Amino acid sequence: MPRQPDMQSDTTVKFHRIYPAAVSPMRADKSALGLMPTMAFRHCEPMRLASSFGWYAFPAEEVTLRWNGSDVFVKEDGQWQPLVRSELPGFSDYWNRHAPPDLVDLAPPFLTRLQLPGLVQIWTGLLCSTRPGWSVLVRPPSNMRGSFLYSPSEGIIETDRFQPCPLFMNIQLVATDVDIHLPKLVPLLQVQPLLRETYGDAAHSIQESDGLEAQEDGTPALSPQEW
Repeated sequence: MPRQPDMQSDTTVKFHRIYPAAVSPMRADKSALGLMPTMAFRHCEPMRLASSFGWYAFPAEEVTLRWNGSDVFVKEDGQWQPLVRSELPGFSDYWNRHAPPDLVDLAPPFLTRLQLPGLVQIWTGLLCSTRPGWSVLVRPPSNMRGSFLYSPSEGIIETDRFQPCPLFMNIQLVATDVDIHLPKLVPLLQVQPLLRETYGDAAHSIQESDGLEAQEDGTPALSPQEW
């Protein structure tokens, strides 16, 4: 049976900041942290709502990556090292002091090179849980221009069933032989709460009509109320 989250009944999402130096989640901003054009901010409520939906999360630490088209490198202590798995400073010892015996030496890594060329997983230093029936969409920050150096992935995590879940972002490096810098104080991702019903099969039922003439069954294309 799925474990029920240890959460207050009126709480939808719980963030666990288990890496002490991680930046706390930040409620997403209607102006996209001031990056939204003024005209859009003043006159486009859909953009404001999309921008403010959820929370920003940040890289657990500043990171600089390089990709040569085959191998990924990370700059550590001023030196380039081939990336396989990179740990946060001091976090493994901190984790082992507090983790139950069956989880010792299993601290989440900061960076992991995944199997596909140029694909890197970056951890925020956070775990995430949701109340029953709720999931989270992990996506790039809304209405912020992305980098041309890498392409982020999106994913829906059922954090009521798999929780508390490490909050990661997968990015595909696309630029070769240049520094790809991810500052610690710039949002890496946006976390948005979703009821499971919003992406299930029932939510994808649709009805279509063609043109403005009467439909094949004789009903009008648009009802008087729709007109």
